[in-house]
Amino acid sequence: MRIGINLLYMLPGVVGGTETYARELLNHLAAADPVNTYYIFVNREAAEWPLPQVVNFKRVVCPVGATRRSLRYAYEQLVLPLQLIALRINLVHSLGYVGSLITPCTAILTLPDLNFLVPRDITNMTAARGRALAFFATQAARRAKHVITLSEFSKSEIVKYVDIPPSKITPILLGAGVGFADTPSADWERIAGDYQLPSRYVVAFGGGYPHKNIPRFIQAYAKIGADLTLPLVLIGRLAEGVNVGDLAAEAGIAGRVLWLDYLPREYVKAILEHADLFVLPSLYEGFGITILEAQACHVAVACSRIASIPEVAGDGAVYFDPLSVEDMATVMRDCLLDDAKRAELRAKGFENFKRFSWDNTAQETLAIYQRFGKAT
Repeated sequence: MRIGINLLYMLPGVVGGTETYARELLNHLAAADPVNTYYIFVNREAAEWPLPQVVNFKRVVCPVGATRRSLRYAYEQLVLPLQLIALRINLVHSLGYVGSLITPCTAILTLPDLNFLVPRDITNMTAARGRALAFFATQAARRAKHVITLSEFSKSEIVKYVDIPPSKITPILLGAGVGFADTPSADWERIAGDYQLPSRYVVAFGGGYPHKNIPRFIQAYAKIGADLTLPLVLIGRLAEGVNVGDLAAEAGIAGRVLWLDYLPREYVKAILEHADLFVLPSLYEGFGITILEAQACHVAVACSRIASIPEVAGDGAVYFDPLSVEDMATVMRDCLLDDAKRAELRAKGFENFKRFSWDNTAQETLAIYQRFGKAT
């Protein structure tokens, strides 16, 4: 079978979780399937994006960029189908919400979530982009032979709002980051010295988008009590307009919030491993890989009880209402004051992490290809 993988949406280092999904799915498909031939359609920005170095994976660089979304959509609808014909593709899988609405072969679509229906003030998505994505994603999902999503929560949302039958949707869970459990940690003493990290702290990820809920999280952290003065360590990008120093000063905890911005993966793992608590205060998640990364590092987890998060974190976390500063503060405080509770969460979290595997993700996806694709 000749399988096309549509990665025309790919902007390396920008698209976040969908890049992790694409990279790990392809790497594990390459290990699982030496028989079928894969044609990976990428844009100019992803022309050098790493692909598995195996003979049955072939890169097709398309003369279009992903930064000009309107041009990319036009290419996807008008030119990509012609390329599928020319390469005699039997099945095409579009991994990033949108695919060609008319294809000469079987079409599979991954619709990770319905973030285009979430209020714009928490996703930072412009009205025009939201309308375009909503149209192309819903139409592609309705016209596809089958839809893959990442959680039972997202499946229920797609059934409800996109109006396609449950039998047409398969939730396929992701793995835990990029081999996170096996990634070697960097030297802790050197990291602690370089970033002036204390022996105890709480850690969270900035996430780069408003729905990560960082302003409300900092307000809650300021309320955990004067007897708990652990610093808060934030890793990664922050949403536009979010200034950690200003937020901490307004909350009365100036100097207790340390923003480390982007860090190498081995640094992230080491910082997670030494944290007292990992917190995910997000207002919306289609999956939530960072939860599994924390659980893989034997960190106690506190997170929102919304969207897909409880489905992913299982009983290896404590939960709060992400819209309630008071509830968030109470849950964090109770966890930080209870050593036994944190030990229990670490143990349960690591067991929960074991439920997830990129090998399983690839095998279940390959089963979809084999079920719906036909070699000619």
